[in-house]
Amino acid sequence: MTGKRTRRLAALAPIAVLVTLTAAACSSSSSSSPSSAAAASGGSGASSASGSAKHYTIAYVPGATGVAFYDTLVSGMKAKAAALGMSVIYQGSPDFAPSAQTPIVDAICTRHPNALIVSPTDPVAMAPAINTCLNAGIPVITVDTGLSSTSQLTSAITTDNNSGGKDAADFVGKALGGKGTVALMSLSPTATTQVERIQSFEKEIKAAYPGITLLPVQYTQQATSDSESVARSILAAHPGVKAFFGSAEPNAEGVADALKALGMTGKVLNVGFDASPAEVTLLKSGGINATIAQPAAKEGADAAQFAYDKITGDATGITATVQLPDVLLTTADASQSGSEKYFYIP
Repeated sequence: MTGKRTRRLAALAPIAVLVTLTAAACSSSSSSSPSSAAAASGGSGASSASGSAKHYTIAYVPGATGVAFYDTLVSGMKAKAAALGMSVIYQGSPDFAPSAQTPIVDAICTRHPNALIVSPTDPVAMAPAINTCLNAGIPVITVDTGLSSTSQLTSAITTDNNSGGKDAADFVGKALGGKGTVALMSLSPTATTQVERIQSFEKEIKAAYPGITLLPVQYTQQATSDSESVARSILAAHPGVKAFFGSAEPNAEGVADALKALGMTGKVLNVGFDASPAEVTLLKSGGINATIAQPAAKEGADAAQFAYDKITGDATGITATVQLPDVLLTTADASQSGSEKYFYIP
């Protein structure tokens, strides 16, 4: 697919977010090892099923566990995998960092699943572990975040992060009347999706709203409490800040907590990315003014389908690079009928 502009409450096909529980699947909050997760699936690779059919096992390593976006993505993956007769191993770390993700990818690949699906926490640092899997003959698909080099991948699936960042900038620029100071927050200075969102936000503000001052990007940890602490520090150092833009799920949640504690909700604009249950609640109440929602379950379903096609030798339906459209949701949109299809699962 080619990139599409972010559509505000546009008509996307409803996304199935049925969570299919299989013996192979680990929940995002599971602390079991990759080896035990693979063992639960009945071993590595393909095994005989009824008649002449084969059963396949795919593995997914998210950027971090305990994140609604990844939970929703894997739910779409599991639903599609189950329909195709496949099992899913789901294993990750709560820390969004290459040092935490690398050993999990290494361990998963020693089980030799039929395909690996991964959301790399760094486009360069994760390459060695992923290349080990590729060299072992395991097809690899990236979802959400990607790698710097994609030539050996079966597919790279993401959303239109540049469009999402631009639309967030336009929302902020218009809401502020083209004037004021805006603070920027992100989880990672290298993760491809977050880099694209921040860069496109900055580019649009500078081009279309020259009267707005952008503060340097502040990077946070995965925990919402860290985003809250960073937001408090920003407000203490720059009391004139009129808006925040956060490129990842915990950023807007943490900013909302900081604004509430300081009695500033409604006085400072809070715009984020993703549509976790916590973000949706805050969006409806005005704690978050707007957010960019991604079709997470669709990403997961596409990855499962492409993995199956690769495993079974039918590459005709595989698209090498996929960019799915994001959607801007505002507080006014959040309570409208039909908007719930963009919300992530609890």
